Amino acid sequence: MTGSTCNTDTTASSGVYWCESVTQSSNAANITIHSGDVILVSPVRPVTEGHSVTLGCKLRTENLLYNVDFYKNDKLIPNPVRGELLISAVTKSDEGFYKCRGRKSPQGLETLTSAESWLSVKYPEEAASSSVFLVPLVVGLVSGVLLIILLLLFLRRYRKSEASSLSRSQRTNQSPATDHMINQGETQDGHYASLLHGTNDEPEESVYENVRMETAADG
Repeated sequence: MTGSTCNTDTTASSGVYWCESVTQSSNAANITIHSGDVILVSPVRPVTEGHSVTLGCKLRTENLLYNVDFYKNDKLIPNPVRGELLISAVTKSDEGFYKCRGRKSPQGLETLTSAESWLSVKYPEEAASSSVFLVPLVVGLVSGVLLIILLLLFLRRYRKSEASSLSRSQRTNQSPATDHMINQGETQDGHYASLLHGTNDEPEESVYENVRMETAADG
C-alpha cells in the first residue's frame, strides 16, 4: 500500500477487491484478469437487488462472437438471446461465477471461453436506510402519544385534587360561622325565656310580699 492507492501487476488473480480501515470498509470491486481472447462484460461493482443487469461476451479485438452461451457456476444458462444475457430483476440467488463461450465464425469449430467473473448482489440501500429511519420514528411517535396520555391523566387528577381541596376549605370556613349562629340563637332563646319567666313570676312574688306585710301590720 502506498497512501490511498494499491498497485498490482498483471499476475494478480481475478476476484473481488476492496480496501478497509480499522472501523470502515469500501465498496467491493470485481476485477477479472483476462488472459484469453474472450472477455465477459459484467458489472464491476455489486448490483442492487431488484435492478436489471446485462452480461455481454466479446473478443478482445472487438470482433463479434457467434453462438455465444453463458454459464453460471459451470452450468449452462438457457438464453434465447445470443450475444448477451439479460437478468431483469437480480436476487441474491443470482450471485455466482459467470463466464461465456463462443466461436469466432458461424461455421467455426473452435470455441473460445472467457475467464470467470463474480457477480455480486447487494440489498437496496434505500430499503435499509428507510427501515433504519422508520424504527426510531415509530418509537418516537408511540412515546409521544403515551407522554400526552400520561400528561392528560395527571392534569385531570390534579384538577380533581384542587376541586376537592377547595370544597373542604369552604366547608371548614362555613362551620365556625354556623356554630356561632347556632350558639347565638340558643343564647337569645334562653335570654328571652328568662325574661318571659321573670315577667310571669315577679308579680306573684310582689303580691305575696305585699299581703304578708299588710297582714303583719294589721296584727
